[in-house]
Order: sequence, then structure tokens, then C-alpha cells
Amino acid sequence: MKPWKIYILKYARRDARSSEMVLGDMAMQPFDMAYYMWAVTNGEQTVAVDMGFTEAVAQKRGRQWLSEPAALLESVGIDAKRIDHVIVTHLHWDHVGHYALFPKARFYVQEDEMAFWTGRHAQRKFINRSIEVADETAMVRLAYEGRMEFVQGSREIVPGVSVHRVSGHTRGMQIVSVATGSGPTVIASDAAHTYRNIAENKPFPTLHDVPNFLDGFEQIRRLAKDDAHILPGHDGDVMRRHKKVSDLVAVLE
Repeated sequence: MKPWKIYILKYARRDARSSEMVLGDMAMQPFDMAYYMWAVTNGEQTVAVDMGFTEAVAQKRGRQWLSEPAALLESVGIDAKRIDHVIVTHLHWDHVGHYALFPKARFYVQEDEMAFWTGRHAQRKFINRSIEVADETAMVRLAYEGRMEFVQGSREIVPGVSVHRVSGHTRGMQIVSVATGSGPTVIASDAAHTYRNIAENKPFPTLHDVPNFLDGFEQIRRLAKDDAHILPGHDGDVMRRHKKVSDLVAVLE
């Protein structure tokens, strides 16, 4: 089997504050918040991780739009229409918007993540501000169409690429472990928004369960070769720590 590599696709950003990224931070320091999708490929197969949000949602929510994700995928030789597997780390608005890019894919989500967002607590306004209802209903439609795979815990999606439930940020938050050429790598997504979250064991302020968030940090460390093989979900510094392919694409091999 050829080794996997991970393309890091930065399609949007915003100017944030450190207090928005780290629980208990009161410093209000400027923070470069990035929005990523990831493409895991070995040249023969490609697994997409998360689907970002659309330009219309970027305008609605005040994010700076940088590029269409499909164009970023094309720039590294990947045709979204041919991707067979899409891992959905969780169902927040900034991770599920571009499902239409993947017409032949199967989607993988933790069963209790879908259960939560279709359950009784989803009606609470302070909770459902983290979703776009149209995207959530699209996920339900995919399930009814037989294109959604519900995972309970850990599962290998293809040889060398696995998902692992960590909870914490959301009820069924999952991370992705990848056997890259340089060693085991974890796409943490929002199980660790920033390098600082995991380095200081301090969660992101939007959370479901603090103890599970902290346990998730431990699981990320166990699965990754080292700190250089952990990819946080929203840290602008990711693009500076990894090999640049273009201004909006980096790669970990």
C-alpha cells in the first residue's frame, strides 16, 4: 500500500481573539482563525475529511472567503466527484456545508452525533446556533438515501485511515488517524482547535463535556507520532508549520 499524505486546504478565515479559542483565556490577544478541509490521499484513493461551509454561509456569518474548496482540491489533482469516502468529524455548521461536492461518496459520522442533533436538545437556541438547519437536514437526507455510515467508537475507513470517537467538543466528535509516510498523524479537527488547546490541556470554549475534551487530548497524543503530526482544526499556524503547496494548500507527507 502506498503511504498516505494529507493535503490541508484553507478556504476561509477570520480575525479572532485568544479568549474565543481557549477556555479561561482573558487576554483578548489577536488570533488568526483558519477554516480547513483535509484530503487524505495515496494517489489511488482519496478520503475527504469534513466539508467546510459555503460562500453564502461565509457572508451570513461574517467570515472571510478565500477559495472554493473544489478549486483547491483540483489544484492538487483531486476531483471531488470521484471521492468515495467523506469523514464528518462533527455536525457543526463549518464542517458540513459542501456535501454536494461529493455525489458518489459515503459519509461517516458517529451515531450519537447524529442522534444529538436530531434529538430534543437541538431545539435550544444557544445550542443550535452552532448549526445550519439546511445542512443538518441534508445529512438526514443522506442517511435516508443509504449514503450515511454510522460509527460507534473507532473504525477503519480504508487501510491506514481510521476514525476514533472522542466527544468533548460535541456529543459525537471524532478524530482521524492516518498512516502517513512520515508516521502516524491525527487530524484533530475541533477536538483541538489550536496548538495551544492541546499543549496547555485547555479546551475550546464551545463544548459539550469538559472531561471528555481533556481525555480527547490524551487520545490524540497516543495516536500521533509526535506533536508535529497533530493537525488542529482552526489554527492559522498550521499553514506555517507544514510544507506549502500554494498560498492556501499545505501538505503533510
